Parts: sequence; C-alpha cells; structure tokens
Amino acid sequence: MADVALRHTGEDVVIAARGEFDALTSPQLQESVHHALAERPAVLVLDLTGTVFFSSVAIGVLVDAVLTAGEHTAVRLIVPRPIRRTLQVLGVDRYFDYHDTTQDALTSRPQ
Repeated sequence: MADVALRHTGEDVVIAARGEFDALTSPQLQESVHHALAERPAVLVLDLTGTVFFSSVAIGVLVDAVLTAGEHTAVRLIVPRPIRRTLQVLGVDRYFDYHDTTQDALTSRPQ
C-alpha cells in the first residue's frame, strides 16, 4: 500500500510519500511529481521518510523528477538512510540535494 500527499507552501511544493513503492504503486508518485513540476515551483521537496520499500522503479521517479525539473525547480529529498545508501550504490546520489527535515529543505539556500 502506498500513499502520496501533495501540499503547497507558498511557491514551493512538498510531496510526502508513505508506504511501499514498487512497479504498481510508483506511478502514483510519478503522477504527483509531474503535477507538481507542471506548476514550476521554486522548490519541490520529496519527503520519503514514511516509505518502507522503494523499488528501482521508484528510484527512476526520483531521477525523472530531477531531469524534468531542470533549472526551474530545485528538487530536494528527505530520505531514510537505506534509500540514500541505495542511491549511493547506484551512483545517482550526486543528482540529489539531501535534507533532514521539510523545514530545512524549504529554507535552504541553493547550492
């Protein structure tokens, strides 16, 4: 089971993902990401702290988010250690901007 909640905070968007994200549930996350990026927010925060499983398909959603955002939107992640470790092993962690909390991700200066 997976749940994705999207909320606006001024000109930024936060997507909180909870549960298991596999080939069947990752499209729900993908749809929310594309919907958020269509609005061209300054910052898109993906809060994955509530995830218990995050498949390679779901990781593809993260990579797609960064590629789709381009220079218009800063994509920032809040991820549990196992997901971050997986991103490191796959060699894609350098594409992401990591933060510990949503507030930190929203108020951080561009890097």
